[in-house]
Amino acid sequence: MVNLEIKQLVNKARFPESDGRIILNVLYLPIGFILLFLRGIFALILMLLGQVLPETPPIQSFLTNLACICFGITVSVENSKKKEHVDVFVSNSLSIFDHVAVSKAVGTVLPLTKTPLKNLPAFGIPDLGSVNNTDTFKKNLESISKEKNVPIYVCPEEASTNGRALLKFNSKYFKFFQKVQPLCITIKRPLFDLSISTLKSTCLNDIIYFMYSPFTNYSIKFLPSMEKKCLSEDEFAEIVRENIASELKIEATNFSSSDLSEWRKRQIVEERRRQLDRANMQYLNNRMANPELARMAAQVKEVLPHVPVTAIYNDLAFTRSVDTTITNILEGRVRFVPESNSSNATSSSSARPESSSSCSSSSASPTKGGNAAAPSQISVAASTFGKTATERTRSFQERKEQLIAAARRRYIEKHNLEKNIPLQLL
Repeated sequence: MVNLEIKQLVNKARFPESDGRIILNVLYLPIGFILLFLRGIFALILMLLGQVLPETPPIQSFLTNLACICFGITVSVENSKKKEHVDVFVSNSLSIFDHVAVSKAVGTVLPLTKTPLKNLPAFGIPDLGSVNNTDTFKKNLESISKEKNVPIYVCPEEASTNGRALLKFNSKYFKFFQKVQPLCITIKRPLFDLSISTLKSTCLNDIIYFMYSPFTNYSIKFLPSMEKKCLSEDEFAEIVRENIASELKIEATNFSSSDLSEWRKRQIVEERRRQLDRANMQYLNNRMANPELARMAAQVKEVLPHVPVTAIYNDLAFTRSVDTTITNILEGRVRFVPESNSSNATSSSSARPESSSSCSSSSASPTKGGNAAAPSQISVAASTFGKTATERTRSFQERKEQLIAAARRRYIEKHNLEKNIPLQLL
């Protein structure tokens, strides 16, 4: 079987790309909103009843049926004759409501994984702590098992996928159980084929689409029970996983729930960065559509080639002045990351002959103002480090003025302006 990439375990889109499916979903839209409204009312009733009703098996069974109505869950069972009287059921994980479907199929169960209904006491979903804290988890599990006296339901993947492969099982769960019965879960939404979950969806998003969809069918298949015997936890977990993957005809990958979680985070961050880049590019294009702003930005870029165009446009949008923007950049009021590309190298190399020729001409005939060195040749480094804050501030102001004067002089020479016309500085 071909090894799957981790990105293939998560759906990116909620709706199918098929034109026929899209038309069906558009036609279904008003019906879906009506169902969402009615099921939302039932969900509020479910939450209220879950808070006030006692934790007894009949009540939990009633609330499970009500939850199936609220979220449009239907359950079909395969190989029901293979169902055995075991203390633990193990299955793959596909959605936030797997435990509801399993409870509907086998009776009331005690899920050990976190669910959206964990705050409803009548559902019997306790907080046993982290399974990695073995002693505390085992103590809480033994206590709650004696109190509830119902089978335990475990999803060792610890994260939901789209069902194309199985993640690694957390073998620490199998330290507490000697015999388990594996279950295979598949989910279908006929006609509309809406994804159960997506890359960027939240728990609330998935719940809303459960209530919006006409129904979500869970198919649960019982596999023969398995005993741990003399196997280690890792070996037993892997054998159970291979059996479930083989029955579902999917791959048992080397990815864990933590790998999937980290990949999700990276994808979401990258998507936000791409959206921000597109927004900045659109903003820049809108700015560049202004010919006057583009002309001024080009002038600033000639004087300060290392400054990104985006930063120049952003400041020019407020100042509407080439001189003021140059001053703002030199004085550090504009934040940017300096560019270091080939264009800068080209401009600097093209500037060398001019500087050399100007040097030779200046040596032959000095200018009125004395030696006018190129801005790139001016050293503004302080000769000594000031002993007091006042001396350091004065040194900084002097070096800043030198940089501004150098930039002004370069700008004047670049555009052949009269030197007796002062540049307005803010």
